[in-house]
Amino acid sequence: MSRVEIDARTEELLGNSNSFYVQQQIQWLDAVSQGCISQKNKYHVFDKDTNVLIMIIKEESGDCNRCCCNPCHSLFAKFYLVDEAGKATGTPVLTLERDGCDCGQPSPKPCLCCFACTENCSDRGIIYAGDFGEAAVPGMSAVRDKSTMIGETRQPLKGGGFHPVLQIMERDESDPEPSNIQFAAARGPRCFGGMSELCCNVEFGASKAKPDMGVDEIHKLEFDYASITKVKPASFSQAVREAFTDVDIYVVAFEEEDVTPQQKANFLGTMIMMEYMFFERSNDICRYDGRYFHLTFFNCFCYGCVCPCKLVFDTQAGN
Repeated sequence: MSRVEIDARTEELLGNSNSFYVQQQIQWLDAVSQGCISQKNKYHVFDKDTNVLIMIIKEESGDCNRCCCNPCHSLFAKFYLVDEAGKATGTPVLTLERDGCDCGQPSPKPCLCCFACTENCSDRGIIYAGDFGEAAVPGMSAVRDKSTMIGETRQPLKGGGFHPVLQIMERDESDPEPSNIQFAAARGPRCFGGMSELCCNVEFGASKAKPDMGVDEIHKLEFDYASITKVKPASFSQAVREAFTDVDIYVVAFEEEDVTPQQKANFLGTMIMMEYMFFERSNDICRYDGRYFHLTFFNCFCYGCVCPCKLVFDTQAGN
């Protein structure tokens, strides 16, 4: 089976770039409401070397699911090319579908965002060439036509233990049926998020990986193939934004020259998956719920579950 073709302009842009700068856009209603009204995410993708905007990624998801189940909800992340004015143009050239935990049906991952014990609580996102059409509903990847499938990002059972692991998979060209095969794996730090994000980058290193390589073997790799880095604030204003919104900045960089455009598309899909799995947490640094003030120092990863290490102050103590 031949490699899945993507839009010619998209293939050119991805092929010519070895480093991407991805900036999440501020959604003001989300920021002002401190996450009570969760808006759809939007990302600008730049060629880091030239600082030219090359793509815009837009989330599509159900309003109820996004407000009540965020960040574990099902969604589409649709990739658009841009015109000379920097606006998204045409139909999506790539679509990532993330199966999640939703308020109603289909809710394909009802136990997501907990310990990754079974397939129902292990994260997964599949990336396709093109679009599904306006009638498509997120969370139904099991019934999609896989003929345009490029690859996927999969969280292994147990999540990687005490370090998060993501298996990055591409289309298996040797299989006559549409299926994916592991070609790389990314591993992140044990602790991240909270106040630590104000002064530390969070890097997920990636390495080439054999198709049958398990988690124990992945942990022993060198992780010198590529990296996905959540960038720390570079100024006071960025630090304020980091503290009071869930807006993030990423750099996706490749150390080798022989990465195909399809593989780069897979890595961008992995970055989006990382955003929702680990960093799309409203008020991750500080939160006030009417009585208790929560101050999170950092989050610890444990077998798929993100556990905050924090102090909680009772503002009404002694009253």
